[in-house]
Amino acid sequence: MNKENRGELYLIPTPLGKNSSYSIPLELINKIDNLKYFIAESEKGLRRFIKNQTPKKSQENLKIKIINKSIKNIEYKNYLNPCKNGFDIGLLSDAGCPCIADPGSEIVNIAHENKIKVIPIIGPSSILLAMMSSGLNGQNFAFNGYLPVKINELEKKLNELEKKSLDNNQSQIFIETPYRNMRLFNTCINKLKTHTKLCVAIDINMPSENILTTTIAKWKNKKINFHKKPSVFIIQSELPI
Repeated sequence: MNKENRGELYLIPTPLGKNSSYSIPLELINKIDNLKYFIAESEKGLRRFIKNQTPKKSQENLKIKIINKSIKNIEYKNYLNPCKNGFDIGLLSDAGCPCIADPGSEIVNIAHENKIKVIPIIGPSSILLAMMSSGLNGQNFAFNGYLPVKINELEKKLNELEKKSLDNNQSQIFIETPYRNMRLFNTCINKLKTHTKLCVAIDINMPSENILTTTIAKWKNKKINFHKKPSVFIIQSELPI
């Protein structure tokens, strides 16, 4: 507890998967060990993370608030009351960095509005790691989140992103629910231009990690199956040579 000042909001990264190669820094482990208040994507994910990283920490008296789409921002304001009383809070998602393609931005925005210091901790982001390892334009890129599920809308969106990539020399990043990976991949192969480059970054930070970038034309001749494996997709369109 910080009696003189307000508590701080720590944005805590978590491993990208069960067998992730990410090692939590000792300084962060010590911080987690001293935290009582947490805001999390799920209670189960939070408790599992704490058990794995600080197994000696008692979880009996933890104060946990869950981020939920049904919760209104006015309720989220109460989540930060411990900070106003001098206690630090840890904000986590189930995997990766909170607020990046994961819940948490509403909480951080409220923290800024209430002059609560926000402290981001370095950790794995599948989106950033995919971009780093893609070989595509890392100077100008955009994250588009999840694309439409309906096939006609998906095809239209992919064509829009391909054109945007060409017009702006901009890499376009998107993700999908793992069980729909192959559906999205096959749609990319069938609908994008043959000279467009596609990166598929699979199981990032895991022993089974596989990151491949090549043209749609060459993808058509490859056999690959990453059904139900967390993946990031990146496309970059160029004029044919």
